[in-house]
Amino acid sequence: MITANQWALVTNQSSSIQAMMQNDSETGTSTKPPKLNHINDWGWWKERLRTYVQGQGQDLWMCFFTAFDNELEVAGSNPETYSTMSDDDKKKFELEKKAFMILTQALHRDIYHQFVYCTTTKSLWDMLTLRCEGNAKSRKIKQELLKKEFEGFTCMENETLAELSTRFHHLLSEMFAFRVTATPQEMVKRFADSLPAKWSSFLEILKENGVLDTITVYELIQKLENKDVEEKLKAKRTLTPQNAEMYYGIAGGISGEKPASQHAKLQTAFISNTGPSTTNQFDPSAYTMI
Repeated sequence: MITANQWALVTNQSSSIQAMMQNDSETGTSTKPPKLNHINDWGWWKERLRTYVQGQGQDLWMCFFTAFDNELEVAGSNPETYSTMSDDDKKKFELEKKAFMILTQALHRDIYHQFVYCTTTKSLWDMLTLRCEGNAKSRKIKQELLKKEFEGFTCMENETLAELSTRFHHLLSEMFAFRVTATPQEMVKRFADSLPAKWSSFLEILKENGVLDTITVYELIQKLENKDVEEKLKAKRTLTPQNAEMYYGIAGGISGEKPASQHAKLQTAFISNTGPSTTNQFDPSAYTMI
């Protein structure tokens, strides 16, 4: 019989494995391309796929933008005519097939099913681009919407610094995908202006020191995160109970001792006269005051 602890361990391991598989699906591995699981993920997935394909070979990436010769398709698909093809034509045919394999493997089944009629890398890539980015008019509308979102970007209610920065990074990625540009200074200013009022004093210090004019938005976020950690640690120290009696109120923590802050009374020093002592008892006459 499985105990509760054993079941919890199995559940945690299963969750960890699922998280790893999900991450591999989204980011890809050395042998598998990143997968487009939803059309809305097109922006970041497109860049990851480009990096993956170019890592396999720049010639493969060129297949995404070069129309494939139909005559090569016919000749390469027939074993008899394939053997008569030149080495250069065979290379072109094999590159196209490898590129098409990578692209189809990178698409979720439900997405690929919508474009199954596309039989070449370029035709499939073009249709995906049109579907996800739209035509020139729809792209223009998307660009305008992203510009407005950037210009009006601000902190939402009860949003943490981590959540705010993550949302800002997503916005920048989407802007990059649709070629909406912003200068580094504009990014810094926009993010700084979006912060809640509690950051005003810290931002003023950065402005007076000229820091905001020389850093990127990523460096600004790093400084804010470091400051946030410092404030949290300070808050924890403030809430820690203090037992001053151990070292201040009562010396040594022993009852009856006088506080360490009080000075000891002035003591008078004596030196002994010369000559032997005749008694072990204290004799004031045997000492001379100095």
